[in-house]
Amino acid sequence: MTKFVKKPFMFKYKNFIQAIIAMIIVFISWHPKVYLHPVTVAILICTCYTLHTYIENQKTLKKLQHKYSKQEEIIFALYKNAEELISYRDTNGNYIYCNPQYLKTFNLSMDKVRGKYSYDFLPSKDAKALREINEKVLKGSSVNKTIVMGYNEQKYDLLITPIIVNDEIEGTLTIAKNITQTEFLQKELERKEQMLRSILDGMPVATYLKDLNGNITYENSMAKDFLGLSDSEFANKWDYEANRVNEIAKEDNEILSKRTCISRDKKITLNNNDTRWFNVTKCPIYDNNKNITGILCVARDIELEKKALDQRETYVATLTHDLKTPTIAQIKALDLLLADTMGELNKDQRDMMILVKESCTYMHEMLSNLLSTYRYENGDYTLNIENSNILELIEDVGQELETLLKEKNIKVRIQAPENVENLRFDRMQIKRVLVNLVGNAITYAYNDTDIEVAVLKEKEFVKVQIASASPYINPSILKNLFEKYVTHAAKYNKIGVGLGLYLSKQIVNAHNGEIGAISFEENRNIFEFTIPYDL
Repeated sequence: MTKFVKKPFMFKYKNFIQAIIAMIIVFISWHPKVYLHPVTVAILICTCYTLHTYIENQKTLKKLQHKYSKQEEIIFALYKNAEELISYRDTNGNYIYCNPQYLKTFNLSMDKVRGKYSYDFLPSKDAKALREINEKVLKGSSVNKTIVMGYNEQKYDLLITPIIVNDEIEGTLTIAKNITQTEFLQKELERKEQMLRSILDGMPVATYLKDLNGNITYENSMAKDFLGLSDSEFANKWDYEANRVNEIAKEDNEILSKRTCISRDKKITLNNNDTRWFNVTKCPIYDNNKNITGILCVARDIELEKKALDQRETYVATLTHDLKTPTIAQIKALDLLLADTMGELNKDQRDMMILVKESCTYMHEMLSNLLSTYRYENGDYTLNIENSNILELIEDVGQELETLLKEKNIKVRIQAPENVENLRFDRMQIKRVLVNLVGNAITYAYNDTDIEVAVLKEKEFVKVQIASASPYINPSILKNLFEKYVTHAAKYNKIGVGLGLYLSKQIVNAHNGEIGAISFEENRNIFEFTIPYDL
């Protein structure tokens, strides 16, 4: 029942108008030429007041009707376009309104639903469940519950709330959302996640996931041993050795900034104090919008592989040492013969001795490259970093290769800024890189040409470019030029073993630099490498 509350009188605009009308009537009635009986005056005033009030009420009624019609249009528009099933019932449980989605879901029309009860078109179990919920709602409280409805057994998330007008419940509003597909997808996702975890747990590699803050969110059983974590500890509490914290942070920043994978061999101490070699590969994880959401880490135990490599390195080192010793003896013996210490040689003899010495020198360099390559591959090297002048080193290399330059009448021209600061690098190893690249340029350059060695100062590094006029290198060969045992020598009927450029790449990478080559169809090639200032 509607409750009326007596409101205090407030002098409004319409009261002001009515007072003016009353004053005009009284003024007319007092005029000497117009005499109205007081009763007549009172009737006129009441009539005008009533008429004015009626007009004002009609205006107000039109405004309210317009306002309510707009609100009703908005409400029905929301109901009509909503994906949820919406229905409105009176206090007896009879349907007053259902939105199109509700009618479509249960294959009904509004004519069949209006004024009907749930038992008229829903399965009895559904109607019973709705009646029980409706009884609770009519007591004044909303109910949120998940039930299975309809002949096709779909799961719905229900929200039924009372409709209260002037403190009286006039009906109930039901909003139902079909969550069958959502739950199916959720279960399917959980099933696939469990399957993935089972696969990862069964893999013979340590696998774990990290979020953008570096916290580990998932790890398989082998990763616990790899990272030294017991089952009772939380995943984001993993501790590393102090000397690995900065290394890991640097790797993660590299992955996130460059959006690339990295793979490195590391010697890691496990929870049982056992130190083993692992190949650790880290890759970024992307969402559907290509945003990085985390990092996937896979660590593979390569201890046995490292031991096999060590054995092979020992074998190679022993073999190369045993071969280098007689080779050096041969070179020294040939130097004595060429110095005419055992008698003067004629031209043919001297030419033959020079060819034999070049062959022995080539053999010695090949053995040195072979041994150095194995050391860099196994990480068994120590760079002797010192302040060195790159221009002086380039000039030394040019003088060392003077004989080869004269044979082909090739000149080396050096281009560099006036003030090239001293860099920090391993002088002997970078010299080996320069000898390999400049020697390679001399080997393939055309006779009577120039080799240009340019030193360029970049923002964070110094770039050295060796440009020569030489045959065009096909892109299929160029992309693998710095790999092991790859050479383009056969194309030009030259001899090559493919280790010089590969070793150069290992040395430059050890200096945190990069190496590459560019070939132009007008028979011009550029080999280049970089050395960072901050090493």
